[in-house]
Amino acid sequence: MIQRLGIGEFVGLLIDHIEAKTQLPCYDSPDGKASPFYSVEFVKSDPDNTKTMYVDVFEVWIHCISEEVVPYSNAPVFAMVKKLEQAMGENFTLPPPFKLFSTEYNGVQTIKKDESGEGHAVLSFSFRICYGFAVKQI
Repeated sequence: MIQRLGIGEFVGLLIDHIEAKTQLPCYDSPDGKASPFYSVEFVKSDPDNTKTMYVDVFEVWIHCISEEVVPYSNAPVFAMVKKLEQAMGENFTLPPPFKLFSTEYNGVQTIKKDESGEGHAVLSFSFRICYGFAVKQI
């Protein structure tokens, strides 16, 4: 039987990639963590098979939480957005037999100031992951 990449394993690999490329911490549950940091929120997965490949699409939101500055400025969170966009421009490696088929940047969803005074931006990404090939039976 063909096995899909687990959501937890994917999120862990994505967190490792973000930390390695941005040099900032990244969490899946950031409650109580000191800023600045990134946080990965898994949104959904959908099958997107082709005639020849079995493919899952994982959609995630990545939160950029910048440190509080007084007076408030969006500059720190804008810098984090830029750093994340650059990091996500590089594909990351998945364990065999999985292949990262494509990464789609769906843009910045929001930029705001949190009640804590920290900057907060949310970026959306979709990852197409191949987990097997269809074989014609003879």
